[in-house]
Amino acid sequence: MTTGRSPVPDALSGRRGTALAVVAVTSFGFLARLYDLGSRVAHQDEARVAYWTLRYLETGLHEYRPIVHGPFLPLVNSKVFALLGPNDFTMRLVVAAIGACLPLSAWLFRDRLRDSEVVALAVVLACNPILLYYSRFYRTDVLLAAFTFFALGLFVRWYDTRKDRYLFAATASYALSFTTKENALVYALCFLGAAALLLDHRLFLARVRGQNPYAELRRYASGALTFDPVRSLSRDARASLLTDLPDAVRARKRAILLSVAVVLEFFAIVVFFYAPRKGGYPGYGDTEGMGLYWSLEELAAGRPGMFVAVVEEALVGSWTKFVHQWGSGHGHEFLYYWNDYVDTMETGAVALVALAVVGFVADRYSSEGPRDLVALGGYIGAVSVFGYPIITDIPSPWATVHAVVPLALPAAVGLAMIGRWGVDAYEDGDVVGVSAAVILVLLLVAQVGGAAMDTSYRDPAGTDNELVQYAQSSSDMKPTLETVYAVARENEGVDVMYYGDEFASPNESNADQPPAHPGGWFERLPLAWYFEAEQHRLQGSDAELVVNSTTDASEFDDDPPPVVISERSDAAAYESKLDGYRAHQHERYLHDSAFVVFVDEDYLDD
Repeated sequence: MTTGRSPVPDALSGRRGTALAVVAVTSFGFLARLYDLGSRVAHQDEARVAYWTLRYLETGLHEYRPIVHGPFLPLVNSKVFALLGPNDFTMRLVVAAIGACLPLSAWLFRDRLRDSEVVALAVVLACNPILLYYSRFYRTDVLLAAFTFFALGLFVRWYDTRKDRYLFAATASYALSFTTKENALVYALCFLGAAALLLDHRLFLARVRGQNPYAELRRYASGALTFDPVRSLSRDARASLLTDLPDAVRARKRAILLSVAVVLEFFAIVVFFYAPRKGGYPGYGDTEGMGLYWSLEELAAGRPGMFVAVVEEALVGSWTKFVHQWGSGHGHEFLYYWNDYVDTMETGAVALVALAVVGFVADRYSSEGPRDLVALGGYIGAVSVFGYPIITDIPSPWATVHAVVPLALPAAVGLAMIGRWGVDAYEDGDVVGVSAAVILVLLLVAQVGGAAMDTSYRDPAGTDNELVQYAQSSSDMKPTLETVYAVARENEGVDVMYYGDEFASPNESNADQPPAHPGGWFERLPLAWYFEAEQHRLQGSDAELVVNSTTDASEFDDDPPPVVISERSDAAAYESKLDGYRAHQHERYLHDSAFVVFVDEDYLDD
């Protein structure tokens, strides 16, 4: 692989200055992601996963369910909820923190990019509106992209330095990507496809130069295997292993040792996250009686049977569930999904795409020749723009994250090129060149900054926001929720009564574990998350938030509960019975999903 280091003076030359710039950009990204993080009403996907995460904290029961994707967020966020309490801010904190760290990955490519390109990459990853918005969203897409991108950087760093710590760190990051979302398999295919294109390009150039392409192929293969796997061992261990061994045998043993260690590390992380806890969900899967920590206790006592079963469930069982849920594909119209994808990119990544095209072309036809890293990002990003509309099950703007992150590599080249152009023009006294560079930068800042402000801060749940998915409530129901919380602290008995077939459940305990059937639990989202979180916060006090449901309006004839919730269309059946109640209307989705919350004004007056 070529490094593409340039002898041309760089405006941000000097590793210390580059590192400080990357840290400064990352710090800005942290502030941007944490500011007002908990203000937006939870999207229904956020509410659903957060609810089950909180239930895991309360019961200790958990197992992999493909419909909510990987187990990383539930397992990690349960610790956050235990430490900081459950609310919208803490719900999104892990995603925001990891998304904010993504610009630090630019430093890993410092031997493959110019100093200015390293800083530009950090800027793109910190400021892109799509990455900003979905770093403030309780989904795993940013986590998957971040872990995979860090893994790429660490693998590249290991290849350049042959220091084993980078390989182990890369393996850990890549394994974590598999614990976030099943799309990690798509990334693996994209990397293989892009690598094949890069290899084909190299072999073609070898043929053009009159060299043997097969010899070139053997050179790359041997280069990939020239590592020392035992440097991390103790001196005595190295001596006992390597004494009097021929070099060829020693090299093979080193390769085997490192390969085994890496494979064990990868699967240890995967098993830890995918292993069931406390027997999983009764009646859902085949994990009854299994638990990761139970199995470790059994293993320590010399009884490995449960541990073997847990490992099998974490690997084979999880794969079987994944194939059953997602293996059949999705029969939808490509153009409709692709248009939705492009609309999202137009809103949140038009500047990035333009810079990526400029950077990709400029690098490809530069005097130094195309760099593998830049081409890799361009190939994966381009494939993602056309591939994700095929594989997604619903129109999902968050899928654009997986095109934005790889495209950040050629985009950084394009952005840094504009910066160097301006600096060179300034040093040459070229007023026109300086003016043009400044205008371009100002246009980029205005477009990116304006889009980020509109989508993440001014209107993060609006109907005109292309980054918002349909299951996002478009109304601010948090003042109403605070009123309901106040009622629960004062009232005794049932606090909230859902009315109507849409919300009714034959037994409220059905929602104690997934899949929460039968009943209308899913239709209650995002309210179910908020009420469960409040009930958790009330633990240890004399108050509790009690929820029930009915389809019989006559229950409101005498002494109705202080809070009644139904679809707007069902309110006519009981509204006249709620004398002295105030109605609050909200949307469960972006539009056409009105529901109404009636609150007894006696509690409001208090």
